[in-house]
Parts: sequence; C-alpha cells; structure tokens
Amino acid sequence: MTAILHRGIASALISTTLLCGAATATATAQLVEPSAEALAELDRWIEGYLDDNNVPGGLLAVVSRGRILHLRPYGLANVELSVPVTDSTVFEIGSISKQFVSAAVMLLVEEGKLALDDPIHRYLAHLPSEWLGVTVRHLLTHTSGIPDYEEIATYDIYGFRLTPEEVIRLAHSRPMDFAPGQGWYYSNTGYFLLSMVVERIEGRPLGQVLQARIFEPLGMGQTRLADPEAIIPHRASGYWVNKVGELINRRPTETSSTLGAGGILSSAQDLMKWDEALYGEQLLSAASKEAMWTPTVLPNGDDTGYAFGWGVRPYRGLTTQNHGGQVAGFVAGFYRFPEQEVAFIMFMNRYRARGSPVIGTAVDAFMPGLRESP
Repeated sequence: MTAILHRGIASALISTTLLCGAATATATAQLVEPSAEALAELDRWIEGYLDDNNVPGGLLAVVSRGRILHLRPYGLANVELSVPVTDSTVFEIGSISKQFVSAAVMLLVEEGKLALDDPIHRYLAHLPSEWLGVTVRHLLTHTSGIPDYEEIATYDIYGFRLTPEEVIRLAHSRPMDFAPGQGWYYSNTGYFLLSMVVERIEGRPLGQVLQARIFEPLGMGQTRLADPEAIIPHRASGYWVNKVGELINRRPTETSSTLGAGGILSSAQDLMKWDEALYGEQLLSAASKEAMWTPTVLPNGDDTGYAFGWGVRPYRGLTTQNHGGQVAGFVAGFYRFPEQEVAFIMFMNRYRARGSPVIGTAVDAFMPGLRESP
C-alpha cells in the first residue's frame, strides 16, 4: 500500500520545506560564529516574527557538544503576571517527548527485556484483536496502522485526565488505517502504547522510568512529565488565540492523556545535555543509535524520512536528527546536525504558531553557506 501521510505532519516535524531544503544545495557548510551585527539582525527578525504572530514568548538556543553558543529568551512566560522568559524557563515540548520513549525502549532492547519485532500483545494483552500483528517497531516508526487518538479527539483531549482504556477506546473507534507495516501515518497512539509497554516491563510509571534511566543520569533536572497540579519552577504558561485574534489561556497538559506521546517539559540547558549524551555511548550504544536513526522504508520502497521518534530526512544534503512538538499552548523544535556538531532548540508558548521559520532563520545565521544554491 502506498505510504499514508499524517494530515498534520508539519505540526509533528519541522516543516517539509525546512526538512528537505534544496536538494542540490551545498552539503559542506560549516558552523560559523555570527557577528554581533548578524546576531542583532537575527534577534530583530525573531522579535518581529513573534509580534506578528501574537506569540507571547519564546527562546532560541544554539548548542554544540555541551556548550551554549547562543541563547536568547524573548517576551513573556506568563502574560497575566508579566513574567519574562529567561534562560531557565521550562516549556512543554510536545512530540519531542517521543525520542525519550524511543531511548527507553532501546535501553530495554539492550538489556534483552524487549525485542523490536515483539508483538505488542505480548505486553498489553487486552488490546483490541484488530491490532494483532502490530509490533514494537511498528509503533516506533508510525507504521502500525493504529489510528491517532489525537486526530480523532483533537488537541483538546490533552487537557483532560484519561485512563489508558479511554485512550485505547478512542483509537479503536476508527478502523485500522492500513495493515501493520504497509503504510505510514503519524499516530500518537503508538507512543502512548509504547509508554504503556515500558511501564509494564519496568513495573513503575513512565515518569519514574525516564527520571531514573535518562533525566537523572544526564543531569536533566528541569525535565519531567507535565502535571497541571505540580509546582514546577520556571514553568511557562501556554496560550492560543480565539476566533477574533485575542490571546487566551490554554490549560496545561495532563500527564495521563499523553504519557510519552507528548507530555514532557524541558529547558534549553537540559536539551543541550541530551544532545551531548547522544554523541557518545554514555546512555545508548552505537548500535541502538544506528537503529534509532535509520529511516523507515516501506515495502513499496518509499522512504518515510522517519525513524524511532526522530525525523531523519536530510536538510540540504546535511545529516539531521530532528523533531518538532505542538501541544496545548506550546510549539517546540529540536534540530541536530551531528556532522557539524550543532543543535538548534526553539520554544514558543503559543499553540499553532509555526516554529520552522525561526529555526530556519537561525540555521542560516550560523551556517550561512546553506543559503546558497548552484
């Protein structure tokens, strides 16, 4: 069957324009240190972009091997209290969360507690029989055919407390999109189910698993699953606009409604630590990372440009590992260029604002050679 693409793929990944770029552009661009004038121009552009799109606040960080090359906060983390965004502000990161679930799965694979081609019914016995044949790998790569419960219930579902049974019932309310492994369709249900598999094997909630196995070992002290009732220092508030363009509050994400599909909060410093850990074998083996970043190819030969919780389609010929996120009142982007040893991190606290222009403009500033085409 021909690959089936998610209707909102731009909200889950950086936009296809940013991902693909110009296929014939140079692939030899090097990271440069922009001049003070160039950085000031970048700041003015981003400030204008946020203002034009009614985005209260945001943050851009450029990092390299555990060092911050550039970090600039913009605007307000909380409009009602006039709290500015700072270097330490914590934002919801939406679907960037998926790469942490993927890493947890690969740790279990390394330990022999899980195999990528295991059927998910081995761990979650009470799933609908229609989903028989779906494997762990299918969930990781969005090739399961299981419908996306977010698409069925809209983003608003993330503001409600849900049981796993309710999420499964939502996804099962629509027939399978295709037979397992025969197509590609972005499905948050897959990463909700992967979160449940991790919880079942570890015998504890996903937040505790990620804290003990990833966040704490890497010193990611500002990263955790969302919880509207928790006191989370430096947490940004999320916003949207109503039908007449007025800024309105958005309720925070409920942990139970997303799990690892999109429920994590983080900061620029913490994602920098995550980026650095991915260069060595401090957390994951080279074999695990190779599997995690190998693009999925469908039986008909179509390259999906997606791996295990990561977009891996080249950007103007350069190797990238990337993902975007959108949930509740937030948009985020995390875009790695491993050969240039640089990553771009972007947060905004307004739902349905486009993040790709911000990252694209920052990439142009720090790798200006990519602007040129033969």
